[in-house]
Amino acid sequence: MKLTVLGGTLLEESSEFRHLNNYCEQTGLSFSLEWINGQYWLHSDDSKEKPIGIQIDRELARHEAFFKSSSLVKELLARAIGVKGGVRPRVLDLTGGLLGDTLLFLSFGCEVVTLERHPIIAFLIQSALHNSSHPALSRFTFVPQDAATYFKSNPDTEVIFFDPMFEDANERALPKKKMRIFRNFVGADQDALEVFHLARKLAPKRLVVKRPRLSVELGELANIKFDGKATRYDVYFSSQIP
Repeated sequence: MKLTVLGGTLLEESSEFRHLNNYCEQTGLSFSLEWINGQYWLHSDDSKEKPIGIQIDRELARHEAFFKSSSLVKELLARAIGVKGGVRPRVLDLTGGLLGDTLLFLSFGCEVVTLERHPIIAFLIQSALHNSSHPALSRFTFVPQDAATYFKSNPDTEVIFFDPMFEDANERALPKKKMRIFRNFVGADQDALEVFHLARKLAPKRLVVKRPRLSVELGELANIKFDGKATRYDVYFSSQIP
């Protein structure tokens, strides 16, 4: 068995456990999940590190408290997805991960659909959602699916956000703990360019690609860029520029 579960409601005889364990066996990876404060957390590959999890209610409350005293106009991500005045676009987040960007979109006041194809990460998200009750979640839909499959049944999207695990020669910095764990467990998105082109074909009002600041652009030159200290948002408009 490659999947270790410490406590909680995920039983070895359940179909969900078998699904996750089969994934571990097929990929040759080992995962350890622990039940902590009403939800599952993922153990690091370093036994000295604390497990990682998604504290949805706490993070949303923290973001909302911050934006009560800080204007969204100053937030690069908000500007990149087109937040302005009373405009709050509907966002499709193709790569949910640990919901870092998704929770920011919700704190902006947006309606959000988030995808995550990795079964272990999707399980963490669903476990965290079952343990959350923040009102902003009424504007949130989670779909444990890959982008290509989702696009086939949902071609109409206002804003698409894509944060691929896509490496290039300019990514020199040692990843932080969560990113390192993701690279070890999830790996690079080998189909990042394919997903990018599929998203472009849908012609959303905006396609926003998150990149390390010094990294190359993904696929083609962006229409506009929003540069931060470590992160850059490349924005691609549809033929109808907003």
